[in-house]
Amino acid sequence: MALLRTLALRTRLPPRLRRAWGELALFWTLGLAAWLAVALLAARAEQRLHEGAAITGYALFAMMLALVLFNVKKRLVALPFGTARAWMTAHLVVGTISVPLYLQHTGRFWPSGFYERVIALCFYTVMLSGAAGYLLQRWLPRRLAQLEVEVIYERIPGEIFALRERVEGLIVKGVQQAGADTLGRYYLESLQWFFRRPRFLLGHLFGSGRAARWIRGHVGALRRYLNETERSVLDEFEKLALRKNLLDAHYALQSVLKLWLFVHVPAAVLLVALVLWHLLVVNIYFL
Repeated sequence: MALLRTLALRTRLPPRLRRAWGELALFWTLGLAAWLAVALLAARAEQRLHEGAAITGYALFAMMLALVLFNVKKRLVALPFGTARAWMTAHLVVGTISVPLYLQHTGRFWPSGFYERVIALCFYTVMLSGAAGYLLQRWLPRRLAQLEVEVIYERIPGEIFALRERVEGLIVKGVQQAGADTLGRYYLESLQWFFRRPRFLLGHLFGSGRAARWIRGHVGALRRYLNETERSVLDEFEKLALRKNLLDAHYALQSVLKLWLFVHVPAAVLLVALVLWHLLVVNIYFL
């Protein structure tokens, strides 16, 4: 009995996590129930020689409008209509169950008509970009939290420019103090490239550590040719270069978090417009 009580205490979730799991279970239960209800109504309509595609079509359009509401809610944070986490969960559930409903509506993965193919292309683009965005929003913020600095995305170019100014001022000062141009020539030939703009974006995105190895490799290769005065300058240069590397990591990760929306949102708006026109044409045709 004591062992069972201990295991229960160890596996007990924090209140915030329990609420999150409770919301997830509730939304999935409601979403699956709604999908099954629509699917059964459409199947029964087909059995009675009615147009079951009309039921699934209107249900899909209602789902799309509900998904648009999530984007509206994000911009109106002051409205007391649930938490952002709840809206995100609802967005995920509705977007997921719309896929089998769409396949039931069309009856095939890829339709035959040109207009229907354009709608299908937009639909799959929205679904795939939404799934990718959900995974990125779960993964990349954790990576950003592991970095040693915090910086706003819009300030990164200015931070890099200011850092480059500091580095070049440090190099000029080192050359003047040492009376030798070894450090200055090496910077112009091999290191200035690194400070012009964000570098090693793919490496930062996948966490390869290639950029840090590149910096330390150049610093180690250069150190053996410098005198004591130049080496002290090189130590300061290495610190600034590693800070620039952290800024590059922020730029790579935050860029992906922002750029996926430039695919998802326009495709979603185009999809709603195409589906609205599709509904108008279908209703006019039946009239």
